[in-house]
Amino acid sequence: MKKVLSVFMILCMILTVCQAAVFAADTDITITLRIGDPNMTVNGAEKAIDEQGTAPVLINDRTLLPVRAVVEEMGGSVEWVEDTQTVILAYGSDAITLQIDNPTAYLNDEAKTLDTAPMIIGDRTMMPIRFIAESFGFNVSWDDATQTATVSNISDTAAPAATAAPEAAATPAPEAGGKTLVAYFSCTNNTAGIAKHIIDGTGADAYEIVAEIPYTDADLDYNSDCRANREQNDDTARPAINGSIENMAQYDTIFLGYPIWWGNAPKIIFTFLESYDFSGKTIIPFCTSGSSPIGSTAAMQSVTPGANWLDGHRFSGGSSSDVVMEWVNGLGL
Repeated sequence: MKKVLSVFMILCMILTVCQAAVFAADTDITITLRIGDPNMTVNGAEKAIDEQGTAPVLINDRTLLPVRAVVEEMGGSVEWVEDTQTVILAYGSDAITLQIDNPTAYLNDEAKTLDTAPMIIGDRTMMPIRFIAESFGFNVSWDDATQTATVSNISDTAAPAATAAPEAAATPAPEAGGKTLVAYFSCTNNTAGIAKHIIDGTGADAYEIVAEIPYTDADLDYNSDCRANREQNDDTARPAINGSIENMAQYDTIFLGYPIWWGNAPKIIFTFLESYDFSGKTIIPFCTSGSSPIGSTAAMQSVTPGANWLDGHRFSGGSSSDVVMEWVNGLGL
């Protein structure tokens, strides 16, 4: 299958080069899409998403829609390969290949794991717009109150106030002399690997957040009604943790690591944050994800009054120690 996809990728790249002159990469574009609304707005003008009146849907906290009209408005192109149920998207010098019901996508022939696989609903091919737009260098923001996604290539476009995180620039650095802790939750050892790089590079103490009831492979089968899905969809879910930190007071700085589940931190992270007093402490989040950004930490900040949160960072599971420590050293701690 990968060989077949690679052939399509080569064809797509050739098509991309030939069409580069007509792409509108240097034109400001802002597209808004709302769940349940078959129309989108492009720089304020209303247009139909497709001729069938298909509206965006929310699946596992991901916005899915038929992307042809959106990608073409962005200045890209879309090709559908019926035999393999594959979609090839091209924009500038970049190309994306996605396949129906396959959580693995390819960005310029590099494999990426999606939170939500492309799917067919009715007779329409529905694709994850955030992954596509961000892979092409566009900004994507989400307003939960209106269930509206905004896609824009304007670098200074502000995210909706409803989901904007508090300003991290005004956060004071931790006081010198305090101990550092790396607390992390990891089911597949991806986050554990990043945590180890930080621990080895800084000499920090380590604490693994372990679920009292361990997560099985079936619990993490995101295409089913699995335990992880149920927890992520339940705002009150707080999975129990096995063990605790005896003396949290000794730590001034906490690196907090976790995988991204459906665009957010797993609910066991909230169990951890609600188990201790983080007043006056600095929390630095980091996450692992195949494609999803680290997202807003506003929900976690809301359960840690008095804590100082710094900007976090997303890593791929195989990130090297040099890559991780370049980020850590850049924090100026």
